[in-house]
Amino acid sequence: MSYSASPDATYQVVNVDNFSDCVWLRRFPLRERCLPTFSVAADQVRPIASEMR
Repeated sequence: MSYSASPDATYQVVNVDNFSDCVWLRRFPLRERCLPTFSVAADQVRPIASEMR
């Protein structure tokens, strides 16, 4: 997924919270150390074009 605040990076969706209309993300690809997750509004994430094929 792409996040509007950082469109050049790729993110993994960890959880979708329909109650609060937010998406929990973390940077992708995963590294050896644990990457923190954070929530953003659902309208701020978009599929990357190559994921849509």
